[in-house]
Amino acid sequence: MVITKGCPRCQGDLAHVDDIGDAYDSCVQCGFVKYEQGAAVGPVIVEKPRPVALTRDEVHRRRMHRRLVERHASAETSVA
Repeated sequence: MVITKGCPRCQGDLAHVDDIGDAYDSCVQCGFVKYEQGAAVGPVIVEKPRPVALTRDEVHRRRMHRRLVERHASAETSVA
């Protein structure tokens, strides 16, 4: 079943997916997912947020921090 313009994020088309032990609606355009839980009592919609893309500055900051930690760890092992 397809719900046209049913996505709350991008107003795209939602496709209903029945997976093993899961039933959910997934947006065809942006990948938004609405899970349905407790179908016997009634559907409870749980929205899973999509991970946010990192900026170039955040990637650079994390890389520099990781290098600093590695350099600090190698300095401690060479002293001991």
